[in-house]
Amino acid sequence: MTDPAKAPVTAPRTEIYAGKDELVSVVAERLLAVLVDAVADHGSAHAVLTGGSAGIAVLEKVAELVAEPGTETPSWSAVHFWWGDERLLPSDDPERNAMQAHAALLDALIAEHGLPAQNVHRMPTSEDAASPTVGAEMYAASMEAFAEEGGRSGLALPRFDVLLLGVGPDGHIASLFPGKDSLGVSGVVTVGEDDSPKPPPQRVSLTFDSIHTADRVWTVVVGQDKAAAAAKALTDGTDPREIPAARVAGTMETIWHLDQAAAAELG
Repeated sequence: MTDPAKAPVTAPRTEIYAGKDELVSVVAERLLAVLVDAVADHGSAHAVLTGGSAGIAVLEKVAELVAEPGTETPSWSAVHFWWGDERLLPSDDPERNAMQAHAALLDALIAEHGLPAQNVHRMPTSEDAASPTVGAEMYAASMEAFAEEGGRSGLALPRFDVLLLGVGPDGHIASLFPGKDSLGVSGVVTVGEDDSPKPPPQRVSLTFDSIHTADRVWTVVVGQDKAAAAAKALTDGTDPREIPAARVAGTMETIWHLDQAAAAELG
């Protein structure tokens, strides 16, 4: 077990936008730019996606940008998509983050822009895994197959160029919820959750150790219902066991993208 209060890798930077549309547009443009640069610099790009209304809206905006003539895009054959967490539900359940992401962006990239279907690394379904623990082990094996030589921080992971996260009104990120044992799990890349306080109860999530290996960790936070959690997460000394979002951090940059409503209680 690690100390849940361990220091972040990089200090967070906050950016506040007038509304959801502006925030989503900026994050979508940045996401495309990171993918373009990563493919140019490393020959491949790995992005970790999030669900939620803002996270899916970002993907919808990326789809719009890609469809516009003149938009610079990466070689999609070199891009890989992963998830920070997922609900352990049947593959066709509309509540799965993957189903929503496919409808928003990924189906179009596969059908029209040359993204190989095998480059979309979905977390296991309830048909694949008998339990969240089994699902977590399966996803860890998937990531190990694409791990950097030597791994990152001792973990067998790909190089995550950017990792997107939503933040819940209770301060949770991915499927790491306040007070749960998963907050202290270390030395592994994934963890199963059997009793999520937010339905459905069974989920698979990246661990904090995995999140902290990403080059860039970006939150997308929209709405007044997130304001208290965002303010607490961005206050020095907040206990991450109570507000897990307080531990959000990347190795190169950590950016909180908030609309004015979500930023309403920032000091």
